[in-house]
Amino acid sequence: MTRPMAKKTKIKKNKPGPFRDILDFASLLSSSEIPEKVIETVLTHLCERLGKRARCALLEGEDLKLRFWAGEHSCPVSGVKVQKNSVVWDVVRKDKPVNLTDAGQSDKYEHTLSAPMNVKSIVPLSYVDPLSKQKKNLGALIVDSGKEGVPISADDFEYLQVIGQLISAIFGRTDLIHQLMQSCHRQEAILMEAAHNFRNSIAIIGGFSRRIAKLAEETEIMENARDLQKEVKTLEAHFAEFEKYMNLST
Repeated sequence: MTRPMAKKTKIKKNKPGPFRDILDFASLLSSSEIPEKVIETVLTHLCERLGKRARCALLEGEDLKLRFWAGEHSCPVSGVKVQKNSVVWDVVRKDKPVNLTDAGQSDKYEHTLSAPMNVKSIVPLSYVDPLSKQKKNLGALIVDSGKEGVPISADDFEYLQVIGQLISAIFGRTDLIHQLMQSCHRQEAILMEAAHNFRNSIAIIGGFSRRIAKLAEETEIMENARDLQKEVKTLEAHFAEFEKYMNLST
């Protein structure tokens, strides 16, 4: 009797979802304090994942300059100032992402690069300062298909917006750390100044009390001066402990 052939069970491998790399980026952002390194990593990944060219323009004073890129560009990119009436500047000013899927959509704008790309996605980079609660514009993430001019799909455009938010997040976190460090330095300077003045006051009071005790002829005044000296010594001891605890050296 022939046994029936056992059917082979296909084991499905768990493939990472389309937004798995977003979790990886979030992990990178949480462990890094260098925005530039994060941008380089993200742009390289975008270029490889989407098969498109990626650039990042950052605000520097009144100018918006191209600073990072991935993929082949026919002209130098780093440090190039973005035209004021370009679509990129328009996106940064309005803080609203734009996906240009037709060449005619950019007709009213000027182009920055010598080889203009009409079909592209531009995502503004910005964050809300946690201390001042004011929005700070950073620049823009720009992705295009190069000469092929293949529009970015709706799904990829949504994906790019999430990536833009993650890039903005590390800038916001870095700025917050910088502000907190400045605040700590200011408070430390104030504390050092106060400790210096406090120590000088104790020394002056101690010196006066010793002189009074030596020069006073009346017993009551002499005793008061000696009591004051004891209080000053106690205060000096407490202050020494305070300096030791705060690790102050002025």
